[in-house]
Amino acid sequence: MAVRRINCDKTEIIVMVEGRKRVRMLNLTYEQITRIQFDKFEERRFLFFKVPSEKITIVTGKRNEPIVYTKMKEKKYFDQYKEELRKFVKDNSVSFVDNT
Repeated sequence: MAVRRINCDKTEIIVMVEGRKRVRMLNLTYEQITRIQFDKFEERRFLFFKVPSEKITIVTGKRNEPIVYTKMKEKKYFDQYKEELRKFVKDNSVSFVDNT
């Protein structure tokens, strides 16, 4: 069963971040987000094959490393994430880079 990992509100984003042992929920207001970026990416499939894909990167001051979501892992909701994040960035003047 697929679960939404990014939920956008008017002024904040709620993200689900998977760690090694647990899953964390982070509430990020637009002030805490440094940059949102969309990139082309190659994902591994069946250990040997590389498949062209995309990724969403959210850079925030709350974490040392960025939060990354890839298209293959988030198939069902990935395009919705991109649409919602584009609207969120536009409405809240957050730094945005689209390399797709």
